[in-house]
Amino acid sequence: MAPIAVDWVEYNARRFGDAPALQTAETRAIISWAELEPLVAGLAGALRDTYAIGFGDRVAALADNDVRFFVLQFACMRLGAIFVPLNWRLSAAELATLCTDAQPRLIVHDREWQGTAGELAEKVGMATANWGCADAERDIDTLLARATPVADEGVRTLDDPTHILYTSGSTGTPKGALVTGGTLAWHTANIAQVDEVTGLGDKLLDPLPLFHAGGLTTLAAPVLLSGGCVCVMRRFDPALTLALLSDPQLGITHYGAVPTMLQMMVDRPEFASARFDSVRHFQVAGGVASSKLLGVWAAKGVFLQTHYGGTEMGPAIAAMPKEAAAAKPGSCGFPVRHSRVRLVDDDRDVGPGEVGEVWLSGPSVTPGYWGRDHGSALRDGWFRTGDAAMRDEDGFLYLVDRLKDMYKSGGENVFPAEVERVLVEHPDINEVVVIGVPDEKWGESGVAMIVARGSALITRELLVEYCVGRLAKYKIPREVLLVETLPRNATGKIVKSELRARYLAEQAGADG
Repeated sequence: MAPIAVDWVEYNARRFGDAPALQTAETRAIISWAELEPLVAGLAGALRDTYAIGFGDRVAALADNDVRFFVLQFACMRLGAIFVPLNWRLSAAELATLCTDAQPRLIVHDREWQGTAGELAEKVGMATANWGCADAERDIDTLLARATPVADEGVRTLDDPTHILYTSGSTGTPKGALVTGGTLAWHTANIAQVDEVTGLGDKLLDPLPLFHAGGLTTLAAPVLLSGGCVCVMRRFDPALTLALLSDPQLGITHYGAVPTMLQMMVDRPEFASARFDSVRHFQVAGGVASSKLLGVWAAKGVFLQTHYGGTEMGPAIAAMPKEAAAAKPGSCGFPVRHSRVRLVDDDRDVGPGEVGEVWLSGPSVTPGYWGRDHGSALRDGWFRTGDAAMRDEDGFLYLVDRLKDMYKSGGENVFPAEVERVLVEHPDINEVVVIGVPDEKWGESGVAMIVARGSALITRELLVEYCVGRLAKYKIPREVLLVETLPRNATGKIVKSELRARYLAEQAGADG
């Protein structure tokens, strides 16, 4: 039998007491570990008494970031229930698909998402609870006040699911990746050293959406498990984020973001005078940061530590050590301590410098997907990521692209991410996405969609001239399109499938 999981809140309340556990960024209000314990115990009691939530039941949440999101998470964990955060960027129909899959007994929402949550509850058959709404009878503060508190009863083992985190589903029906107490503990062990998580005194500024692993588990889980504090932003705002990071009294020590968010902060006039004296660790993940972006932050004395991972993957797979960054440009880092990485092509482990699919094994990797046969992703204990990468002689990983984004031009494999990393270094290019599209002559060819800097005019002729000596001829995009913006999901990642569909639809319309 797996070991019994220790309740994080009960343990930290006894050990750290008055130390901060959660903070609201906009108001600076703090909840200490000692104050968090009765909140979690009371809410666990309310879930059990009012909604009959027990071991294995699912509880969904549809809300903007809030400290109560974490209180709800911990209350579910105490009962052995499974927490299911929902992506509010999805349509009501898409959310209904997730709820039909997970079958939550309860959905908890805030005022912003009250209408959608009510529609889902009626369609799928769930009870509702809320915070900040006019419906006081089902407000969690009201429920908490009249509930019988639940102490840690040791109901969960480290193998029992704690969360279902749904993938984006950009290429099909979303799948619910399972998280357990064990995967969270091993993820913390992986992160502690590379991200300088020490426990008491750590404070993470967290603007990433909490329905996503990036906001809920990547840095937040290790910081909280270790006894630190998470300062929660309702939504990312570049000016406010700069102000919070620069405030020595707030004392932020950790910050994680995607490249887009970091660039938005650079573009703010406040960036020139911003200081980050209290922040000892900056993490960049969810995309490869350009050398330009890394350089701008380095000029401010900030090392942006590149991370590679994903929802099912731990979520961290690799991190770039500061001492190796200068010698390994373009690398996403060295594998974390408790994860094994293989690069596989046609069932063969490839050698240094060769491209293969990233396969993972380790105690932080998801044990599978909710309600699904795991065989498609897990093979003999190895999780197939769908990412293509290569490894150098020293074991550092270089992410090439998603295998599904690769296209063949004249029989040659082209990885758009490789092309994008070259093009984005052009001084007149702010952002770029490359997609593969059908081509009568070459089978497939590339289309570059570019957001230019200012009023710069980027033509294919200029692009070809720039790429000579930097890219093989067959990798240079056949077509260049200037666009004002690129579609993104809630974590700032560009949605290539939407761009590809839009392009093909426009081409079909033009041909018709």
